[in-house]
Amino acid sequence: MSDTASTPSSKRSGELVEAEVVELVPELTYVSDREAEWHDARVTALLEPSEDITFCSINLLATGVPVEIKAAQFRLASGRSGRFFIRQRQHQRLLNANGAYLLAVYDPRGHHVLAMAVIPASILDEVLPDGWTEVHGDRAERGYRQLAWSRVLDSETVDGGSR
Repeated sequence: MSDTASTPSSKRSGELVEAEVVELVPELTYVSDREAEWHDARVTALLEPSEDITFCSINLLATGVPVEIKAAQFRLASGRSGRFFIRQRQHQRLLNANGAYLLAVYDPRGHHVLAMAVIPASILDEVLPDGWTEVHGDRAERGYRQLAWSRVLDSETVDGGSR
């Protein structure tokens, strides 16, 4: 069996991590793509920092806030920190709705979440590298940016997050 046959696609990996995040964070409820394609969850009870969730430039998320869950591998095959893939059209909707991201770093061997951070879309906008780029091929996308998890979370938080 080849590695590609046993390794889920990046889209499938993201879905697995998204499901785990919604299970781990009871203050979130899943939002289907039929309801909204630009976010994955909504806050249903006040969400505050905890042992499992780091908050960046914010102290809480109120009920009703739309949340986009993004996943990044702990380490890529190259040895570099994994990346969050931020889509421009989705990001703009989150900005307009005062939404937030829940960024999850996961172990690619089991897709288990190692660390999570909540960051408002407006603050993530300040951390993102300049310029929107394009992807061609099977994951074609106009307007995206990649962000290393190490720009948002410190390695001690992620390394210590093995569950």
